[in-house]
Amino acid sequence: MKRMRRIGAALAALFVSAVMAAPTATDPMATRLLMQMADSMATQSWQGTMMYTQGTQSVSLKVHKDMVAGQPVERIEKLSGDPIQVMRRGSWLLGLYPGNESLRQGHALPAVKSFKDGDRLTHIRSHYRIELGALTRVAGREAQAVYLNAMDDLRFSHAFWCDTETGLILRRQTLDSQREVLEQFEFVSLELIDPVKEDTLVIDAQGMQVFRHRLTENELTDPAPIRRLPAGFMPVGQSQDQMVVTHLFSDGIALVSAFYERVGQPKPDVLAQQGPTRALSRVVEFRDQFFRVTLVGEVPEASLRNLMSEIDWVQMDGFLDG
Repeated sequence: MKRMRRIGAALAALFVSAVMAAPTATDPMATRLLMQMADSMATQSWQGTMMYTQGTQSVSLKVHKDMVAGQPVERIEKLSGDPIQVMRRGSWLLGLYPGNESLRQGHALPAVKSFKDGDRLTHIRSHYRIELGALTRVAGREAQAVYLNAMDDLRFSHAFWCDTETGLILRRQTLDSQREVLEQFEFVSLELIDPVKEDTLVIDAQGMQVFRHRLTENELTDPAPIRRLPAGFMPVGQSQDQMVVTHLFSDGIALVSAFYERVGQPKPDVLAQQGPTRALSRVVEFRDQFFRVTLVGEVPEASLRNLMSEIDWVQMDGFLDG
């Protein structure tokens, strides 16, 4: 259960249609829309309802984002199934789950630091082919399709439908190499709201377990103990507490988290997947100690195995003593 919470929290940090035949447009036009989309998601205030679909499973979500004195306050609430909530307030990430009422302190998590526009575009263009699709309607609003087609087997392709008025993402799909939809988020209703001066978000935690994680904006320049990152990925954040060191990597679109820790005994390798999310865990013995590395990301298995093969286990002891 503890590891499920940890991976769930990492993926929550990581927040956060049928594919139409569309002509390819000029790369500058698609790129400009992509950057407008990123800026709008970071600066706009909005609320609405969306459907999350993975395979044959669908979940309805209520989403809310305020800009309070220039800082985001975000909340995602499940409207079907267990009443789970995930929210971000300043430098804290909170997860509310059904269970015995309690407040638990989780380990620190790295905040996703923004790429400089030029750096992000360089990474995206190097490993994704950017194409402009057709105009359509999503959530009653005009939307422009933008496709990011992966150029290798280390990342998935992505499709975005952007509101032509604001640049907000109205629909997002993650696609495998066969163009099968692994995951989709789609707004069914969306309301733009004005930024507020004070945080008025009320948290009802009655009868809920609350897991609280501090988000740290610590720069990561050295990916060690990973000798070499997969092509296009770069370090974007890190966090550390008494139990776990976490590193975050990105190619400008996809995110991969690496968790490093000591454990008490050997365990077999574990590979898990759900939708586009893959997790790979390995325990290695070195100098009579056992070290575990867990990699989690919305990337193909090949990307995680590439990362795992580049771990220098000799560095682990001194690295975790940091």
